[in-house]
Amino acid sequence: HESGRAPLSQGMIETSRTQAERVYDALAPALDAGRDVVVVEPSDIAMFRNEYARLLDDAAYERLAANSYEGMEYVYGLLENGADADALVGGDDVAYHGHCQQRTLDLVGYTEAVLRRVGHDVITSDVECCGMAGSFGYKSEYYELSMDVGADLHEQFAGDDGRGADRRVAASGASCHEQLLALAFEGVPHPIELVAPRRR
Repeated sequence: HESGRAPLSQGMIETSRTQAERVYDALAPALDAGRDVVVVEPSDIAMFRNEYARLLDDAAYERLAANSYEGMEYVYGLLENGADADALVGGDDVAYHGHCQQRTLDLVGYTEAVLRRVGHDVITSDVECCGMAGSFGYKSEYYELSMDVGADLHEQFAGDDGRGADRRVAASGASCHEQLLALAFEGVPHPIELVAPRRR
């Protein structure tokens, strides 16, 4: 089920509450079995840790928030607890743009740490927003403004100073991914794709 981020961003609180309840109901059996919840999309982990406090009852919110992790945060935890870093892939020069929700939750550092630990050379954007701003940049009336905001990110990764030149550009959020593609970067993998062993 969708986390409820999209309707909440449009003020559709009851729709978002219904989606949050569906997410919790779907995940409760896994939590009962002692499993952790690993989230790839930063907007969703932000929902679980922040907005669900107002959308779910206290017990459900606290249980889900306490047992949910952003993807690279989880990988970092595994490595810190003895997982074999050699099982992951490294070696690329990476220009990484952290999602605004990761910044809000102070999660960007986990991605940087994992990428470096497995041998990637990483520079991280200091641009606050790619310009997409959730669903904002998907609206035709805001497209040009969204691209204007994204110009700072493009300049940082592809500008004359060469800071991001010849690096693989990666992003954690779906909206950032789409914006970076629109800004003429190729591929734009999620950081998890950079460390995942290649399938044969």
